[in-house]
Formats: sequence, C-alpha cells, structure tokens
Amino acid sequence: MPLLAPLLVMIFLLPSQIFAQAGNPAGGDAWRQDLTKIERRIQEVRVEIGNRYEKKLGELRSAFQKLGDLENAVVIRDEERRLVGADIALDPQYLVQEPRALRDAQAELLGKQKEMLIQIVQESLPKLQELKKTLTVSGRLDEALEVRRIIADLQDIVSPAEKVDNGTLVAAEDLYQTFQSSRPRADKMYKGRSLVLRGKVAGARPDPRDPSVTVLVLFGGGDGMFIDCAFSGDYRIVEGRQGSSASYSLSKGANDPNPAKLTRGAVVEISGRCEGWDAGVRFGNCAVSRR
Repeated sequence: MPLLAPLLVMIFLLPSQIFAQAGNPAGGDAWRQDLTKIERRIQEVRVEIGNRYEKKLGELRSAFQKLGDLENAVVIRDEERRLVGADIALDPQYLVQEPRALRDAQAELLGKQKEMLIQIVQESLPKLQELKKTLTVSGRLDEALEVRRIIADLQDIVSPAEKVDNGTLVAAEDLYQTFQSSRPRADKMYKGRSLVLRGKVAGARPDPRDPSVTVLVLFGGGDGMFIDCAFSGDYRIVEGRQGSSASYSLSKGANDPNPAKLTRGAVVEISGRCEGWDAGVRFGNCAVSRR
C-alpha cells in the first residue's frame, strides 16, 4: 500500500518529531503545557488504534486457524509477535498485500487514525495560531518560531506541504490561511505557481509597488486579510459607485468589447502567478479566468 506511506511516516513521527523541540514543560510556560496536552491526545489515538489492531489480529488468526489456513495463520502470528514491546502498532514497513483480510484491517484502522488525528489538528490549530501571534507581539520570537514549526507539521497531517500543480483552483481563504499559519510552508506549496484563485471581491486600490496601477483585492478571510491581484499591463480596472455600492469594470485593452463586470462581494475566479507574501498575499500577471 505505497500510497499510504507518506501519511503514515508523518503520523508515526508526530510526538518525537513535532514536539521534540518544545522542551520540558515542567515549571515552564503555560503554553508548553498546552503543547504537552496536544501530544498526549495524539499518543492516546496511537494507543487506541494499536489496541484495536491487536484485537483484530487475534480475531484473524483464530479465523485462519479454524479454516486450516496455515500460511495466513502464521503471517498473523508473526505480526502479533512483532507487536510485543513495540512502540508503534502500525508502521509503513509492515503493511502487507496478503492476506487480504489483514490488508483491509490495516487500511480501515489507518483511515480511522487519520480521521481522529485530523480532528485533533483542526481543534488545535486556531489556538496555536493565536499563541504564535501572542508570542510574536511580546517579542518572544524564538518561541514563536517554535510554535510556527509545530503548526506547519500538524498541518501536514491534514494536507501534506507539496507543490501544487499549475492551474490548480484554490480558495482565497484557504490560501491566505496557509500563508498566515506558516509562510515557509505556504511558499513551498504555492509560490511561483500559476493558479486559479476563487474568492470574493473586496475592492480595488493602488498597487503598493506602483501606485499608478490599480489592483483588484479579494477577501482572504477575516478583517484585514486581503489578497492583491495585480493584472497584466493591458488590463484596466475602473471603479464605479452608486450610493454605498461599488462595482468594478475589468477591460483588456482600450477596446475590449466585453469587459468583466464585478461587484463588491461577488465571487470571482482570477488566474495569476502566486508571488508569495509582500505585506500580504500577492498574485501577479492576473487575468479574469474564462474557465
């Protein structure tokens, strides 16, 4: 089952790799106690899955013995013996193709383990992100970097940090959240890639790099979270207002017969190249997607 291996490696290395640099929480800061609680919850999942696996092995061995299937009964018995004193119940190198009943049991338990770990990650990330911000504001930068590393590693459980393919459709809020959590991780995934960005129009403003050029701005989530979309040179953005409502006309060239008409809050797809973080997330060489 080679497709499971990358996920399994991340799951099984969690306590030792993710939390190894967090130090001894005894007598330390309260936030380190919080990290210890997360580690404990992860370890509890591993133990629970390990117990289920051990029980399932016993059931399978008994079933094969009753069938007189010596070969498969021995495979199960050897796996049971391996578990004695083992720190980790399931490990990529011990995944099997046969017997199929064992393979299916491993796949089922690994899926359940992933589901349980993702729940822990989703519950933990908002608190850790706020912690990273608090440590940064207070000038405790090394500790903030430590928390950022843990955030990135936990995120890899849900979505491994791999370079996305060109042309991938990405939600603006998801992309901004990734950059806010860990810029190195976000750069690895998105920077330099030509993507289709889907999000709500927030407005238009002068380009910080060139005030003579207007950029279209998409919402990246909460207040103050924006993504600047700088269009290619032959695009023009004209803002119009009627009362409190704002609209935006995007024309390609002076004689564009069919300019894109957008309103604030409208969902739009913009194709462009992710340029990473520059006082906010920035896309360049943008165009209105015709997908």
